[in-house]
Amino acid sequence: MADPQQRLQRALDELDKAFVPEQDFVLDGCLYCYGEADIAALAGPPEAVPDDLVTTPLSEVPSHWDKPQELLRRMVPRIARLLVKGETHLDAGLIGTRFVEANWTGWPPAETAALRELWASWWAATLDQYPAPTAAYDVLNIVTVVTGALSPWLEVWEHARTPSADRHLEELVDLWCFEDQLSELKLGFLDEYDATPELLPWVLGHGRTRIGPSYVAQLDELEQYSSYLHAPG
Repeated sequence: MADPQQRLQRALDELDKAFVPEQDFVLDGCLYCYGEADIAALAGPPEAVPDDLVTTPLSEVPSHWDKPQELLRRMVPRIARLLVKGETHLDAGLIGTRFVEANWTGWPPAETAALRELWASWWAATLDQYPAPTAAYDVLNIVTVVTGALSPWLEVWEHARTPSADRHLEELVDLWCFEDQLSELKLGFLDEYDATPELLPWVLGHGRTRIGPSYVAQLDELEQYSSYLHAPG
């Protein structure tokens, strides 16, 4: 079986091959938020864009640019490297939502295939190490929103029977059991994916078998008081 970290590196390399930036790209943007030099830099060679501008296609609303989808596509290889290093400094839900807004699944086949492999390899590499550059619950948020599916990622987690994958599971329980979040968990910046119907039973069932006693106690309390499990009527 391929080493997860090596697989991720290959996926990043494939992005460089798949995403060939358009030459003579012209971009108009919000001059209230960005100077002409910034917009010119974003329209130039992606590898020359200053680090502090790389994630602007994700951090700003699409209406900031006249070509938001094209701008994001140009920056994908660089954004991906920041993603896997945990250096975007953006809300996980926002990242997923921006890719959906840009209709990434409708991009050229080579680009969408390269991105699908990025999502899969990033998830596997995250579960393979603890701590990881980005917490598993944040990666799960992103890959679920961009693909519109949660169960396939949980299935990968089920088969990742390693101490690092178990620690990530404990971290998820510790975060999302707090104040009954798992009973009404929405993923994405716009709360577009309702994760509770799939994630709550999975955590209470499969997840319970892989975590320490203190985390099991949190699940016991959740099971007893969950607003989702004990909804009126």
